[in-house]
Amino acid sequence: MRCIAIVRFPAPAGMSGDKLRAVLEDALPRYQVIPGLHRKYFIGNDTHGGGVYEWGSREAAQAFYNETWFERLRTVYGAVPEIEFFDVHAVVDNDARTARIDA
Repeated sequence: MRCIAIVRFPAPAGMSGDKLRAVLEDALPRYQVIPGLHRKYFIGNDTHGGGVYEWGSREAAQAFYNETWFERLRTVYGAVPEIEFFDVHAVVDNDARTARIDA
């Protein structure tokens, strides 16, 4: 069963504009080669940053979030992230004009 992981952390001071773009440009290629990762949305607002990850399985997701990953986030963003996992029961994809129930 697919899994969604939502990662949140306090928005780092000064992480906007050109600095944020540089961090994202550095990160994008890393996420294009992760086994089991279908999609990652880089998200943020005035108070929090984070990501929404779509994984092929919960096992793939949990294997990814290891101490190396946590340390990189502490170094880049100066914060310890919170992660919450969700099972995917159904998907509506309006771009592809599809819908499916995985339960």
